[in-house]
Amino acid sequence: MRGTGVAAVTMGLAGCSGGQETTATESATPTDSPTPTEDRTPTERSETQEIPEGGTYTFGMSEPVDSLNVLATNTAYADIAFGQVYEGGTAVDPVNFEVHPNAFTDWTFEEVEDTGEDENDQPDVLIKFDVREGLTFNDGESFGVEDVIFSYNFLLDANPGKYAGTLSPISSVTEASGDWDVQMRLDKPIGTYASSQLSLPLLPKHKWGDVDPGTFQQYEPFDNGGPVGLGPGVVTRYQPDTATAISYAERGGEYTLNDLDWYDEVNGMIRGGPFLDEVRIKVFGSQAALEQALLQGEIDTLYSAIRASKIPQVKDKQGYELVKGTATGYDHYSFNLRTQPFDDLTFRQVFGFVFDDVFWTERLRRGFAIEGDFVMPPGYVAVRPESAVEDAAISDHPATQAFTFRQQTAGVPDVEGIRTFLSEGKAITGEGGTYVGQEYPGSLTGVTASGSGGSYDYTFGEIESEVLKQNPEADKEIRVDGQTITELNGGPLTMYQDPAKDAPQEAKMIDNFLGALQSVGIPINRQVMSFNTMVGKVYNNEDFDLFPMGWVNLSSFAFPTLYSLFHSDNADDLSKVDVGENKNTDTFLSNAMGYGLFEDATADELISRARTELETETRNSLAQQAVERIYLDFPTMITSYDVINWPANTADWSGYIANIPGPGSTYLGTQFQQIHQRQ
Repeated sequence: MRGTGVAAVTMGLAGCSGGQETTATESATPTDSPTPTEDRTPTERSETQEIPEGGTYTFGMSEPVDSLNVLATNTAYADIAFGQVYEGGTAVDPVNFEVHPNAFTDWTFEEVEDTGEDENDQPDVLIKFDVREGLTFNDGESFGVEDVIFSYNFLLDANPGKYAGTLSPISSVTEASGDWDVQMRLDKPIGTYASSQLSLPLLPKHKWGDVDPGTFQQYEPFDNGGPVGLGPGVVTRYQPDTATAISYAERGGEYTLNDLDWYDEVNGMIRGGPFLDEVRIKVFGSQAALEQALLQGEIDTLYSAIRASKIPQVKDKQGYELVKGTATGYDHYSFNLRTQPFDDLTFRQVFGFVFDDVFWTERLRRGFAIEGDFVMPPGYVAVRPESAVEDAAISDHPATQAFTFRQQTAGVPDVEGIRTFLSEGKAITGEGGTYVGQEYPGSLTGVTASGSGGSYDYTFGEIESEVLKQNPEADKEIRVDGQTITELNGGPLTMYQDPAKDAPQEAKMIDNFLGALQSVGIPINRQVMSFNTMVGKVYNNEDFDLFPMGWVNLSSFAFPTLYSLFHSDNADDLSKVDVGENKNTDTFLSNAMGYGLFEDATADELISRARTELETETRNSLAQQAVERIYLDFPTMITSYDVINWPANTADWSGYIANIPGPGSTYLGTQFQQIHQRQ
């Protein structure tokens, strides 16, 4: 899955990905549920297993590792290299999602009196922690407390967008007095500080000390003997358009973070890795070329997963198997709430009624995707709204079906029912009832939508827009307060689309989707563009009406992701001046939809409360409510969650961990440290 926006696993941010032909995955942060469900139990390992060492493992991607500056890029592909070079103070295992000591050995916190230097009225939090002794960077230089304090203060000065959300609560990091090494002051409580603020990448002062935090983007680590970090790997080759090599054998100094006691406590993991000499990353330029290389045996595995259409060939290929995993993100169609009439709840919800879920998941995705609903994937049970109701089936409760396809006959939308829904202006706000012929039982968590919809008077009349005249299925055109959408906006609505050659399944689904909308009387067309162009137009300039992408690497704590993707702090209000809270910037902002900027479409309060809640059950409850509020407000339509099939060479290599989130994407770093030659 082509992706960008991916942050470190424990940052709780997410990566956006396009080209929904592929099976999407995204990396997860820890949950509060320590026990994996039966179907997620990872591969069992023998306690007496002897692990052969050595060998070069070849990994394929369709896109390059675009940068080795860990602060300047936000792509999933670069993070594959960063995950082998950099370490944080804490680590999260991929099985139970528990936070473990890493470069920091222990930590504690206490709420203290607010300094009054911030705008919030919440108490400050003082976190104290100890730094592990005896560690070395991958160039052999010693690591110590001085590097920790330098790292945090450099990050605070630079404030790279990738980590801005995690850095924002930190007011200071200094040497501690007494029995602790370092103390960090937060200007408010952060419920998951151990997996966020304590897991930022630790930088070597001897490499970054002469870098200006104001121009950190210009620093080229590979040209300066790097990148240098506490991780097990060292980059020995960097030709981004063709190949990148990460060597474990050539690391300077001893890597000891692989031998911590917690490894023995996690079912399926082996301490002592990595067991390989080297991981070689090869770039193929397209998904088709990448998959062909795998089927020809040129690579041992590839990034993320393989398209459903190629799965039978993998099954037939001797020496290769499919490693099963769970989704850590979702595919989505998202709306620009600044565009009329997408600023109205009733109008947005109609788009869910015309999306043929069965056509997408069963026919086009061949059963390797399941129907979407909430902005947290089904595996993140603790923060899904169903968990608010005893014995509610995940992804199968009627309350998750509020916006499913409304059909007159198989595959044909209920045009008249949808038009009536628009004309009546009564949105689904959480109250039970029958909507477009389907019963909805009401909200699971008791939360309601921010607004009631019906902001406009919708009527239907003669077709005037050219885009509808070209569709023989369209017999009427919608009016918004008496105007056609074309008159209202100076043209029809536009949905962005990846080139059909890159995402043929997506193209077929958009054909179906736009045809259904046009049959209702909504003038909408498409604009085809490359993924990178779409990312810029959507996330940098907010220049869009509707677009398809996918998010990966979501936080299973929920609120770090919810804050990043759905809080108004991360949305551009497109104001003409940059004053106070107003923003008008071409910086990448992950809440491109503008959700939270408007009183009738916001979950800001719930998200903010969840962020600062230290008590687990209360925090999960708030997250459940926020997730359902977003579902009802419908700023984004979750089209599907992927069924993960990661193809891998099992004839030559063993040690793969299955039944974890994103085994070929989120936890690639873990896989690389576990994979070893088959005896």
